[in-house]
Amino acid sequence: MKRNVLCVVLCLILSASNTCMAWGRKGHELVAEIAFRFMDDSTKKIVQQFLGNMTIQEASTWMDDERSNSFYNYMRTWHYVNVEKGGTYKPTSERDIITVLHSAIKEIKNYKNVSKKDIRRDLLLIFHLVGDLHQPLHVGYGSDKGGNDIDVHSPAMSGNLHAIWDSQIIDAKGITIDSCMKMLPFLSDMDIKQVQKIDVLSWMNQSRSHLEGVYNFKNNVLPDDYLSVNVPIIEKQLLIGGMRLASVLNDAFGPGAMVIMPSKS
Repeated sequence: MKRNVLCVVLCLILSASNTCMAWGRKGHELVAEIAFRFMDDSTKKIVQQFLGNMTIQEASTWMDDERSNSFYNYMRTWHYVNVEKGGTYKPTSERDIITVLHSAIKEIKNYKNVSKKDIRRDLLLIFHLVGDLHQPLHVGYGSDKGGNDIDVHSPAMSGNLHAIWDSQIIDAKGITIDSCMKMLPFLSDMDIKQVQKIDVLSWMNQSRSHLEGVYNFKNNVLPDDYLSVNVPIIEKQLLIGGMRLASVLNDAFGPGAMVIMPSKS
């Protein structure tokens, strides 16, 4: 009996840690699925060759799925970066989401001269971390551990702020690939070109621009309009995260031109 209770407790601990580290599974899968719509056929083919039997959805969550494997403990700091309010990003000796993405993107652009094993690993990092970068609290403040130290509640949900943004809002409002894609018409051609420009630091700053809204509550109580205000932001972040993931992959593996409009597949 005690052993069974211990197993349950361990499972709850692991589950809790999973919700505090990244977009939840659904969010990451949405980023990958959106990216697939913006990838050209040659890019899709090459990416799938490197992934082998793994789907793009599985690739998008691999870094989270392996967190229970102590072998990968060295990757724990790769999911995020902390920049205090009013501060600017400065790389340190500890690798973070920015330095890892820069390195992986640079390497896949030279994929013909790199081992297939290393490129596959780079792709797994890129699929996941481009998604993480577009969750504002993954580029938030170290003072509250990206919202993990702040408990909030409303009639619709409760938990730490990071977990609410990772998955609770997505699940509560039933965000889907179709609802995210409906944000596309609100982007002009110029907006789309700017979104798809590969600039990891710019992407980080754009994501951080939403932090004021993320923290727009008092006394740990989310206001009545918190969901209605932030659901479109999450849908847009998932959309542009997918578009930017596609841009990185098209740039490395495609014929050269970025895909402006999504394919039908």
